[in-house]
Amino acid sequence: CSSCSRCIKHHSFTRVPLYGWANGCWTGDVPEELACLTFAEELVISRAHATKTWFKLNADQTRHQQRASHGNVCIHPHEIVELTNQLPLHANALYDQIVVIVVTNDQAATAEMFSRTPLLVRPDKLVLALRWLRQHNRLYHDIEIDPIAVMSYNPDGSLP
Repeated sequence: CSSCSRCIKHHSFTRVPLYGWANGCWTGDVPEELACLTFAEELVISRAHATKTWFKLNADQTRHQQRASHGNVCIHPHEIVELTNQLPLHANALYDQIVVIVVTNDQAATAEMFSRTPLLVRPDKLVLALRWLRQHNRLYHDIEIDPIAVMSYNPDGSLP
């Protein structure tokens, strides 16, 4: 389209970017059911997982340090043979997917440290997101929402 050729010329691209709008990768406005999901919530409702993720949480709350999290995700192209049909993942499955490194000054790790991190998993948000995906995303049309897995998460979002 003419927009694409202008964009390519303006940004000195030699071709349309792989994840560009012209390649059908624009998702549009994100629905409310999906916009509020944390990283961990997105992970447990994903049908396929490419790799592992680690987080470093700085728990030192002195005047010179701020609470922070930093994560890393590596995604490698691969052939997916089979997708899961029951979602979300059970809470016990997260221990195989996420590693958390807590950096403190001799403080014990507490539940409060994790209360505002991307590691919260709120069961009510999972159900709303999965219902929306099942209704609006053809890749999720055949999923079953597993009530036992939903109940494996704490209502306040903290991990068990």
